[in-house]
Amino acid sequence: MPKITFMPQNIIIEAKTASPLLEAARLAGVSVETPCGGKGVCRKCLVKIISGKVDVKSGSYKNSKENHVLICQTNILDEDVTIEILSGLYGEEGKFDDVFDVKKINDFTVNPIVKQIDLQILKAAPLDGLSDFDRLEKSLKLKFSEIIKSIKIPLEILKTLPLKLRENDGKVKMLYYFENENLNIIDIINIENTNIYGIAIDIGTTTVTVWIVDLITGKIISRKTDYNAQIECGLDIITRINYAQKNLNELQSRILNTINNLIKIISDENKININRIYYASIAGNTTMIHLFLGIIPEYIRLDPYTPAVFKIPVFNAFETGIKININAPVKFAPSVGSYVGGDITAGALCTPLCEDKNEIILFLDIGTNGEILLGNNEFILGCACSAGPAFEGGGIEFGMRASQGAIDCFNISETGEITIKTIDNAPPVGICGSGIISIVGEMFEKNIIDAAGRFTDKFPDKIKKDKKPYKFYITENITISEADIDNLIRAKGAIFSACRTLLNNMGLAFDDIDKIYIAGGFGRYLNIENAKTIGLLPNIPPEKIIYLGNTSIIGAYQILLSEEKGKKVMEIADRITYIDLSNESGYMDEYLGALFLPHTDSDLFK
Repeated sequence: MPKITFMPQNIIIEAKTASPLLEAARLAGVSVETPCGGKGVCRKCLVKIISGKVDVKSGSYKNSKENHVLICQTNILDEDVTIEILSGLYGEEGKFDDVFDVKKINDFTVNPIVKQIDLQILKAAPLDGLSDFDRLEKSLKLKFSEIIKSIKIPLEILKTLPLKLRENDGKVKMLYYFENENLNIIDIINIENTNIYGIAIDIGTTTVTVWIVDLITGKIISRKTDYNAQIECGLDIITRINYAQKNLNELQSRILNTINNLIKIISDENKININRIYYASIAGNTTMIHLFLGIIPEYIRLDPYTPAVFKIPVFNAFETGIKININAPVKFAPSVGSYVGGDITAGALCTPLCEDKNEIILFLDIGTNGEILLGNNEFILGCACSAGPAFEGGGIEFGMRASQGAIDCFNISETGEITIKTIDNAPPVGICGSGIISIVGEMFEKNIIDAAGRFTDKFPDKIKKDKKPYKFYITENITISEADIDNLIRAKGAIFSACRTLLNNMGLAFDDIDKIYIAGGFGRYLNIENAKTIGLLPNIPPEKIIYLGNTSIIGAYQILLSEEKGKKVMEIADRITYIDLSNESGYMDEYLGALFLPHTDSDLFK
């Protein structure tokens, strides 16, 4: 059978001749986004043929010059082939996270709940009446000044305890953590010096990020990002909740495979034994955590919008399915509402909301599900709105994630000369979320579109009007349509109106805000002025707006390394008053007012 090599993952798989290339990718565990269900209409599954030949279905999109084809419309011939997944984030190390700003954002002392201790166990003596576990317990109580109500030892460790206590004259190293004065043993080893590791995980609707960290020093060993394999079952939260009605196990399996595959890549690259990974912290929105744990998410979307749980108990890795040390505790950032989850509470650790300050903060985590916090040391309000996937390139004909070749900046002169910039200065293959904002903002400024997002008569040679939706040519092969602009306007309208609703609840205006913190992957390339031009962000001084990067993973990292941060995130969650926008009478009026560029109330953007 022909061999198929997937790059940059460098995964090789054998496949049957004439079988679909997409099927081979899925068998190889390579995530490819196919939001149209493999019908060949969304063009999100573009791949590059590096070597070999493939059979492309007649009539489907193909770019012979760049060797680009749609993987969903391609079959395998009787020869080896190597392809590059263009849209994947797989294996990207740190490209999407401002990781080195962690210390600047919020300094803290490394003090994880998981610790190690050296013990000298008393030798067994004739007729002393003590079992091996009794001797271990006695040594522990002599060693610790804390009150120990109970000691929990996993069965597989108890099985080998007699050997371990006798191998090195009773000298052992124990890994453990406390929970409510109960000591939980994770592992007992005889190695004199060993590194111990933890992992921080951000489960996003679109992407999953994993960092592996030295639990002693706090050093980040490696960090990887990949698409959430659940994308193939739906782009947004509601679609996946609906899909889970009959396929909950599949969704759980997909996210576990994504996480475990990233862990394997990281551990193999750094020669780390996964059994030495003793702790995991996870942040994610409410639905993603339910799907990860295999909990029925149905009632999150049904009135009165009640999740199964907000504060997840500490489970061990075996219970969750994460492939690290099976007894490693897994800690979750708490949710506070059906759509305000642990990603935003963990992210709040990166802002002054976790400090005793009276400055008013607006914290935006902008993605498929927009989550927003407003507050200071006296109050915190939180809400969420369905922004849709436009900010991440979804729902846009030539939209794509913020990866190589994505247009992220657009300018057009008064004579119609177009200048674009792409990520990594690569040849343009699509438009990312920040690029869409740049294009729409520039077009509105230059009167190419009106306040409703409709094309004017300016530059008619660049606009195709033979059928609706009308399209404007950015390059020879890449366009933006009025339908694409509508999607962006709805997305920005949802975010802006949610912010206004929170402010109205407190009798505040945008001028009262001291700082706006923006999280989310697309914001890395966001032009603030363009965002204000279209009405996504308020017209306030640019120095008040700060981009933080992926605060969900940075928050999970802090929870992993600091017992104090773990307690602080719980305090933050308890302080948040959740505002359900569906029950806010003024929200729909605010939303309708925001469905224009920049807004129907021009005074907001003078």
